[in-house]
Amino acid sequence: MAAASRPGPHHLRNEDAWCAYVPEEGEGADRPCGLFAVCDGVSTAGRGRLAAELACERLSQFGEPEVPRTLNALVQLVSEIDWELRGAGDGAYCTLATVWVHGDTAHVVTVGDSPVFRVRKGRLKQAGTERTGVIRKGLRAYLGMGPAVLGVLEHDRWTLEPGDVLLLMSDGILDALDEDDLMTAWERTRDPERCVEEILQEVARVGVDDDATLVLVELRVEEDAVSPTAPHEAPDPPRQLLPSR
Repeated sequence: MAAASRPGPHHLRNEDAWCAYVPEEGEGADRPCGLFAVCDGVSTAGRGRLAAELACERLSQFGEPEVPRTLNALVQLVSEIDWELRGAGDGAYCTLATVWVHGDTAHVVTVGDSPVFRVRKGRLKQAGTERTGVIRKGLRAYLGMGPAVLGVLEHDRWTLEPGDVLLLMSDGILDALDEDDLMTAWERTRDPERCVEEILQEVARVGVDDDATLVLVELRVEEDAVSPTAPHEAPDPPRQLLPSR
């Protein structure tokens, strides 16, 4: 995976935050898993940076051994973050784009306008109801809004395949680039770090005033991890999250 963030040219500070957790070998993960998130602090509210950082700090706890890794536990954690942000005072608001990868399944949970895309075989799909090609404008949902947040939380369940690429981002990216630009950047680079760098450079070139953050996760197959379970019977290649080299 790769990630990068840049502040808007006229911002005194970057109010985006991101986090990523992938278990190290030996942590007890018997199947590929990981949690990735981008939070976009609402700058006009006054305490967006605090909100985004707090949300990412709490989300990173989803990988701790004592925390149950289930969809219900993730949704409960989002609800707790909303409650904590309300306790932090007025103006502590942020959006949420998070993906929990568990084996060959990705649970995508979003609140607000920070999008998540999946690239597969030259096609781009956006999480949520069919929104590919139609980017929402205007913030109608955010963490810190109160109990109603669970009513606006969106959940998608994707079945993953080797070669899939997941893109989590703040909406500052989409102020500069469209979906074709994202696809072109990946097809040209085929490398997480290079792709993230190229996209952030293009955002800077366009001169978007908003902060811009991108987390890119590529699912690869570790070929030498395949071993037969019987002389004439072999399992499907395992799907694994591997860091870029």
